[in-house]
Amino acid sequence: MAWGIGVCLLTGAASCEYLDVVPVETPDRDDMLTDPASALRYLYGCYGPIQNEKTQKQRYSNYHFGSDEFVECVSVYDDFRRFQGDQITGHNAAQYGVWNDYINGIGYCNQFLNDIATYDVQNLDINDKTQYIAEAKFLKAYYHYMLLNYCGPIPIMDSQLPMDMDKGNLPGRSHFDAVVKYIVDLCQEAYSNLPITYGDERYYGRATKAVCRMLEAKVRLLAASPLWNGSFPWPGWENPSYETPGYGRALVSNTYDVQKWKDAYDACEAAIEEASKAGHGLMRLEDSEAIRANDNIPLPTIPGIDNSTAEGEEFAKQVMLMRYVVTARPNQGNREFIWASLDLNNYWATSPASIPHFVMKDEKGVPGGGWGMISPTLYTVEHFYTKNGKLPIDDMEFPREDEWFTSAGLENPDIIKLCVGREPRFYANISFDGDEYSPVIAGGRPLVVKARDSQECGYNLELFGQNNQSQTGFWNKKNVHPNLRYSNPGMTNNIGGIENRPNSIFRLADLYLMTAECCAHLGGTYVEEGLKWLNEVRDRAGVDKLQAKDVTADGSMLKAVLSERFIELYFEGMRLEDIRRNMQGAERMSGNCYRGLNSMIKDPSFEEFNTPCQIKQNLKWSNRMYLQPIPDDEVYANPQLIQAPDY
Repeated sequence: MAWGIGVCLLTGAASCEYLDVVPVETPDRDDMLTDPASALRYLYGCYGPIQNEKTQKQRYSNYHFGSDEFVECVSVYDDFRRFQGDQITGHNAAQYGVWNDYINGIGYCNQFLNDIATYDVQNLDINDKTQYIAEAKFLKAYYHYMLLNYCGPIPIMDSQLPMDMDKGNLPGRSHFDAVVKYIVDLCQEAYSNLPITYGDERYYGRATKAVCRMLEAKVRLLAASPLWNGSFPWPGWENPSYETPGYGRALVSNTYDVQKWKDAYDACEAAIEEASKAGHGLMRLEDSEAIRANDNIPLPTIPGIDNSTAEGEEFAKQVMLMRYVVTARPNQGNREFIWASLDLNNYWATSPASIPHFVMKDEKGVPGGGWGMISPTLYTVEHFYTKNGKLPIDDMEFPREDEWFTSAGLENPDIIKLCVGREPRFYANISFDGDEYSPVIAGGRPLVVKARDSQECGYNLELFGQNNQSQTGFWNKKNVHPNLRYSNPGMTNNIGGIENRPNSIFRLADLYLMTAECCAHLGGTYVEEGLKWLNEVRDRAGVDKLQAKDVTADGSMLKAVLSERFIELYFEGMRLEDIRRNMQGAERMSGNCYRGLNSMIKDPSFEEFNTPCQIKQNLKWSNRMYLQPIPDDEVYANPQLIQAPDY
C-alpha cells in the first residue's frame, strides 16, 4: 500500500537553488535531523512531489493537460493523451495516474512532522522550526487538495499509519465536504507561521502566506463548482463499510449551496489581499520591455500589423509581454507568480515538443529543430479573441466564418483570415502557416513557419519521422522562452540556463479570474466586483475592458469569465480542471470536438491544407473521466476504500 506507510524516507535535498526543491537521497533517516542544515534538507523532501515527472504542473505530457486545447502525434502515448481517449483505468492508474505521488507526499509530510516533534535538533532556531512545521502542514494540505481535485473524496491522512495496522481499521474515502474542511483547517493552521515573502531568491518556491491563502481559495472554488455542489453524476455514491463522522456513508452532497460560492469569494479576496502585501502584481509592459532589451530581441512581425506605427509597435510589445509573463523570473521583474518551482525539464519537454521540426540546418546541412508535435486544436485557435476583444464568431467586424480559411491577401498569401486581426495573446501563444514563430530562434534570426512545404516545417515522414509533425496545422508558443536560440553546431539551445524558467503553480491572473467566477455565480451586486477583476486581466493583455451592459444577460458573466480563463490560462494545465469542475466534459471533449486543418499530407495545395477536418485519433469522453481512478491494488488492499464510479 503506497499510502499506508511513510515512503521516500531516505529523501532530503541537496541545495536551495532558486525555485529548486528537488530532493536527493541521503544515506540514513537518522541523518536528517542532526543539525539545522539537515532539518532544512528534510523539509525540502516534503516539496519533492511537486517536481515529480507525473505531477509537475507545467509538464505538457502529464494527465492534467488532457483537455481539448491540443493533441499530439498518434504514435506518442503521453498520459494526457491516454486520458483524452479514456484509457486510464484502475488497472494502469499506478503507472499513468497521480495517486501514488501525492499519497507518498502526504506520507513524507506526516513523517517529517512526527520526526521534528520527536527529535531534538541541536541549534535549530525555534522560529525556523515553527516555520518548517507550517510549511509541512501546508504541503500536506496541497497534496490532499490535488488528490481531491483528481480523485474526488479521498481518505484523510492526518497522521502516519502504523505498518501493522489491521486492514479493518484503514480509512476509506471521507465525504467530499469533510476533506474540504480538513484542507482548509490545515491551511489556517499553517498560515500564521508562514512568512509574507522571502528576501533571498534561493528560497523562492517555498510556501508563503499568499500561497497558503490561494490554496484555500482553490479548494473552496472546487467545492463550490457544479461537479461538487449539487450536480454530481452519481448522487447515490457512498461507502458501503466506512462512515465519515457527521456525514454517514455518503460521499457527496446532492444539494446546491450558494454559501459555498460566498465562501470561495471570501477566500479569493483574502488571497488577493495577502498577495498584495507580498508585492505580487500582474507583469506589465515596462517589465517585459526591460527584459526584451536585455535579451536583445527585436519586436516580432505580426500579420497585418505595422511596427513602424505607434499603434503597431505597442501591439507587438504587448505580444512579447504575454510571452514573458510565463517565462520571466521574479528577479527579472515578474512578480506575478504567487507560487512557482524550477522547471528542470523545459528544454527536454515543452520547448522542443512545441517548436516546429525545421528551424535551421547544421554545419552538415542536416535540418533540425524541435518535435513540433504539440498541436493546438481548431477550437483553441477559434477561441482566442479578435483585436476587438470578442470571439471571432461574435465579432461583426471580423470576417464571416465561411471566409476564415481563405487567404487574407497579405504579402504572404499563405496566411488565412482567421489568423489576422486577433488579440496579442493569440500571437504570443499560437503559431500558424506564414507566422514568425520567434524573432531570434534560428541562430539569432526569425523563423517563419512554412507549414505546407515538406522541406521546411511541413508534413514529411521520410525526412522527419511520424513523431515530429503538427497534427492540426498549428503550433504552440506558450512556455517557450522568447530568447531560446538554435545555433550551429548541433542546433541546440545555446542560452545557458534558459530551461530553468519558473514553473507556474499559482499565479495572480488565475486568482483574479477565480474571484470573477465566484462573482458571476453570486450575481447581483457582485457582478461589478467581478468585472473589476476580469478587466484587470483583459486590460493587461491588451484587450478592451467589458462594461456592465456586456454581461447583463443570464449566464453571460460566467461565459465571459470562463472564456477569459481559457485564453489567459491556455497551456498552463488549468483547462481540464475547469472542464471537469464545470461539468462540460461531453460538450468540450467528445470525439467530434477535436478538429484541425488538413495538415497530415505532403506538400498540399493552399486549399487542401486549409480545409478543417476531424482529427483522426481515438478521442472520446465518458462521464467516469470526471474522476481519476485509484490504483486497483490500493482498493484491493483496503476493504474500506472503494473505486471511482464506472471504473
